[in-house]
Amino acid sequence: MVTFRTRSFALGLIALAVPVAVQAQASDPAAARIGAYDDAVIGIMKAKLGTAARADRFAPLVKSYYDMPGIAALVVGPAWGSASASDKAAAIEALTRHSAVSLARNFKSFSGERFTVSPQVIARGAEKVVKVTIGSDQLFYRMRQAGGSWKIVDVISGGVSNLALQRADLASTVQGGGISAMVKKLGQLDAAK
Repeated sequence: MVTFRTRSFALGLIALAVPVAVQAQASDPAAARIGAYDDAVIGIMKAKLGTAARADRFAPLVKSYYDMPGIAALVVGPAWGSASASDKAAAIEALTRHSAVSLARNFKSFSGERFTVSPQVIARGAEKVVKVTIGSDQLFYRMRQAGGSWKIVDVISGGVSNLALQRADLASTVQGGGISAMVKKLGQLDAAK
């Protein structure tokens, strides 16, 4: 049985197993954005900070490179439409912090791994998919325009969507207690050692 904590750990690894970015003439803005993201993650990994300090450094990175309002709406699901502005803001903040903490826990040090960003980007309507290769593994970053730049909406590895798993993990919490229950659950997970 896969628990929420196990999935979160695995998804953190999937979403951001980001060592050295190799940018093969990334002329597409979405591919260039992923290359810059990879470089920023590597910088945090190389800094050799404690978990809390890494989480603090990952938080602005998550805000900058991920469409957190869009992700929050998709994770919360139908309840998002009737949620108050303050509940929406709390959900975005909790998911941003949770992502930053997950990254900090999963990316502690740099070991010279190589991340290769494919210059061939797949266009799917208004979205783009950028393929990244790490050794024999491939990640697919689903991106869309938000706030004037390309932002990550989902990361797919082995055919599994990080966004779909996160939504499934939190669905019963949102259904049973609303956004405030989801915010509380994410806070508890982030506080756990």
